[in-house]
Amino acid sequence: MTEMTQNQIDQALQAGIIDAAQAKEMMAKTMRAKLNDKSSNSSNSAPEAALIGDEENMRFVRSFSDVFIATGIGLLSLGLYASIGIFGGGVGYLVGAALLWLMCEYFGRKKRAHLPTLFLALAYLIFVHRGMSNLLDLGAAPGILPAVITILAMLLFYWRFKLPFSVALIALSLVILVFALLGGTVPTGILLLLSGLALFATALSYDARDTGRLTRFADNAFWLHFTAAPLIIHGFAVQVLTPEIVRIWGVIPMVQLGKTDATFMLLTIGLLALVGLAINRRALLVSSLGYAGFAIGFLIKDTGLNLGSVVALTLLLLGGGIVFLGVGWHGARKALLKVLPTTGFMAKIFPPVE
Repeated sequence: MTEMTQNQIDQALQAGIIDAAQAKEMMAKTMRAKLNDKSSNSSNSAPEAALIGDEENMRFVRSFSDVFIATGIGLLSLGLYASIGIFGGGVGYLVGAALLWLMCEYFGRKKRAHLPTLFLALAYLIFVHRGMSNLLDLGAAPGILPAVITILAMLLFYWRFKLPFSVALIALSLVILVFALLGGTVPTGILLLLSGLALFATALSYDARDTGRLTRFADNAFWLHFTAAPLIIHGFAVQVLTPEIVRIWGVIPMVQLGKTDATFMLLTIGLLALVGLAINRRALLVSSLGYAGFAIGFLIKDTGLNLGSVVALTLLLLGGGIVFLGVGWHGARKALLKVLPTTGFMAKIFPPVE
């Protein structure tokens, strides 16, 4: 009998024809069959066999070629943005956005290279918003219409390409609109924090609809969690902490935290890590690693060590913690779930350890 494809299994699961356990078993069988098929030389077999939504099987990176191309796209986008700015910006940014869209057609639809398309989509959002902001000046609220047009542009992008990270970019567009509407009347930290919590709640709703992490609901949730974490932490930092601005060598501005503020930040990241562990989402941790390293560095900088030693010790502690948690992830989850509610609706929020 012919094995079902990933898309067919997804559709059957969403239609209620099979349950999550059956879907997972069918996907595992399909993958085993493809791995055992030595005569298959199709370049599309690996992406098709990949489990959608499984955090351990990231489908948006197929090979180093994707990483290489994505790096080039990032550099190209930065150069294009700077060049357009030199020549006056305005409509030039919209022309740049059109060029990025054409590149998305090639990389996103023809080549199905998701990582390069992610970089292009983010650049497309920035170019559209900057271009519309340059062209539209409506007096009292100049940012609202550009933000609305940016949202529409990202909705169009999602409709055209149907890639999961587009949901996070739509969410970022909504955050831009929130700042256009409320910026200046509501503190920036509060807006960032509430925006991050709203994205986190939306991600949880996607997770609750797919506890087996088998469909695109889980992929959507991954990117929303990944986006929510830095918004939450940065919002907390802006609103609660009292950083100092110092200049390195009297030239380069840098934020400096006292020990109390660094401790508070590290505790916040630790709490976020516990939440990520409970809901089985490493994305919450990954996107907050920079903040964790920042806080650890300021906690140990007054020990008398020189800058190089502080950096080395920070990397040692941060890297060791990540490796320890990565290796013991499932064991730590099992211990944590013993003190959390895991029945009824809460079982959808805190999925069991397999």
